Amino acid sequence: MFFFNGKQIKNVRAKYAFLRQKLQSKGTKSAKRLLRKISRKERRFVTDVNHCISKTIVNMSHDVFALEDLTSIRVQSRKGKEFTRKLNNWSFYQLAQFLEYKAEALGKAVIYIDPRYSSQKCSKCGDIRKSNRKGSSYHCKACGFDMHSDLNASRNIAQAGISCLSRLHVNQPNVETV
Repeated sequence: MFFFNGKQIKNVRAKYAFLRQKLQSKGTKSAKRLLRKISRKERRFVTDVNHCISKTIVNMSHDVFALEDLTSIRVQSRKGKEFTRKLNNWSFYQLAQFLEYKAEALGKAVIYIDPRYSSQKCSKCGDIRKSNRKGSSYHCKACGFDMHSDLNASRNIAQAGISCLSRLHVNQPNVETV
């Protein structure tokens, strides 16, 4: 497993957010025209990054990729307006769509896993506690297991994907129609 560094994307998005804020406060016709221009530019940048990431993932030696089902993630967060804005700007659906069609073209599969407790569950002993995770560090209170919290969550998603895969493969009857 490896991580993709999102620092470049965060920096570009922060730059565009700052520009948007300045242009929106002006409200002139040329400012609105420039807002549309930078909006298209930002969208193209994010699309390109998602294409590159999905291509890298699909070209791995794995045949099945497990992703969290994040369809209901677009909610207001109690962590503040800035965090909610960053979360809602994340184009995870686009990345998942790119991953799906590229995987299908190579004969690979993408499955979706229920994301509940994936970051709170210990990937070693299975203990689930909210207090196990503190920011980017994960420390299991039950067995003392230490790890980066995102790596621990990705292991839980992989384990859930493996168990989901074992339930998917059912022998289908070979029926001929007359």
